Amino acid sequence: MIKFGPSGFCEDFAEKHKSTEEMPEWLKEHSLKCYELSFTNGVRLSLETAEKYGRLFEESDIEVSVHAPYYINFANPDPVMIEKSNGYIIESLKRMEKLGAKKLVFHPGTQMKMTREEAFENTYNNIKNLINVLDEYGFSNYYLCPETMGKHGQIGTVEEIAKICAIDERIIPTIDFGHVNSFGQGSLKTEEDFAEVFETFKKYLGERFNKVHIHFSKIEYGKKGEIRHLTFEDSVYGPEFEPLAKVLKKYNIEACVISESNGTQTKDACIMQNIYQSV
Repeated sequence: MIKFGPSGFCEDFAEKHKSTEEMPEWLKEHSLKCYELSFTNGVRLSLETAEKYGRLFEESDIEVSVHAPYYINFANPDPVMIEKSNGYIIESLKRMEKLGAKKLVFHPGTQMKMTREEAFENTYNNIKNLINVLDEYGFSNYYLCPETMGKHGQIGTVEEIAKICAIDERIIPTIDFGHVNSFGQGSLKTEEDFAEVFETFKKYLGERFNKVHIHFSKIEYGKKGEIRHLTFEDSVYGPEFEPLAKVLKKYNIEACVISESNGTQTKDACIMQNIYQSV
């Protein structure tokens, strides 16, 4: 099953509303079925408030995912910094438990001054160890969702994420198609281009390749990849959603498709839902 929804507050929502508490009703008004709550600059949501939001989302039948802080870097060779990254994950999961969320999106790591091979090896091993840490804390029933990244200095190509997800069944990919397109300098144009992404995950994950989490937006890119998120009105950078919609149906993908457009998240989530229903 495919569900659609926004990440964060779009401009239209922010004009009339002030709190995530009002988001479930907003989503119902727009016939959207999922939402991503982001802890971009730190986990500041109290457990009590998370529980209140969780009840409201549950009553509205809205599936919630959470994006962990951007500070996370599992490529870092410093054990102290890895402990901090683990801590951000744990604190996010504590809120997810109250929210009723099951999927935690996170950025895997950055290359820093290492070779890409060194940075990926660190990322892989530290995420593998993270699974054990989650077991120790009793968070075995949640999905870690490492994200494909759009800048050349970040760990998170399609194949890198596929290899990480092969570590454990509790790791499923967040495929950010805007990031994939930016990293590949406009590589996603045809149905075949999008299908190749899923074929890579099928190669590493087998039958569970079709259970994913998806981010979608058009993104401006340069020589080093991602520059900034755009809206669906952009006609230069892409990618376009229609070929992906056809591939989602062809591969029987199960996912929440989260709009990360720049200020028009809800509007563009509705556009994607309409396209998916019409193809």
